[in-house]
Amino acid sequence: MDNLEIPKPNGSLMLAWQVKNRHVLVVGGGDVALSRVNHLLQANAKITIIAKEIHPIIRKYNELGLIYAIHERGFQITDLKMYESSNKLPELPNDLSLDTVLDDDLINQLEEYHQNQRFAMVLTCLNDYQLSLKIYHIAKLQNLNINLADKPSQCDFYFGSTYRKGPLQIMISSNGQSPRFCNRLKEVKLKPVFESLDIENAVSNLGYLRGKLRKDIHPGEDVSVIKERMEWNKTITDRFSIEDWCLFKKSDVDLILKTYPNFPNIGVLLKQRDDE
Repeated sequence: MDNLEIPKPNGSLMLAWQVKNRHVLVVGGGDVALSRVNHLLQANAKITIIAKEIHPIIRKYNELGLIYAIHERGFQITDLKMYESSNKLPELPNDLSLDTVLDDDLINQLEEYHQNQRFAMVLTCLNDYQLSLKIYHIAKLQNLNINLADKPSQCDFYFGSTYRKGPLQIMISSNGQSPRFCNRLKEVKLKPVFESLDIENAVSNLGYLRGKLRKDIHPGEDVSVIKERMEWNKTITDRFSIEDWCLFKKSDVDLILKTYPNFPNIGVLLKQRDDE
């Protein structure tokens, strides 16, 4: 293994964080807060904003019913637990083990707490660094994930420059060093390449193929079945060009699925299309 390539350290763990229908707290109501809100709206978060002054666009979002709650005032320590009820988080059995059967009531209580009472993340967008720092330390004591705008050392996560085309999302991050450059890279280099392609159709086609394969063509949850599906899906995705997937119709994907477990090329597919 002399040619083993070791992953380079000092990067970030790039994740697609799921905050759909989860509470997110934004402290601040200016331009930076607006940019955070725009990210959160794409992720279907339940957004609560606390600020003495509210950006006009955020106020319009609220009028349209896109914001969960707005409190036009200064931040209070109790805000970090504003949705937590008097009912404490249910305690797990003392003799908990992998053999323990958790009853439905306990599971429902746990899900209710994390879904509807606890903030999935806290974002501060303030000009007052000392206040932001206090919020940061208090949030960490409560095991909350937090981001301080323009303060990379006090961030559990960063907001990168993102490009979205339907279900496709691409994030570029400089790990807090130059967000502006990342945005220019997106606008000048990334966008021109992707705007010429129907990426949304390609992703939709491949999502359709994966779903039909799992549900109708080769169903099952055995390890061997899952492995066979994954291998075929990987090979068939690479067999056609990106441009092909952008141009295919669902009927073309159906023709590809009919060949499973074989791997047709574009010539075979075109012939099948003509025969149909």
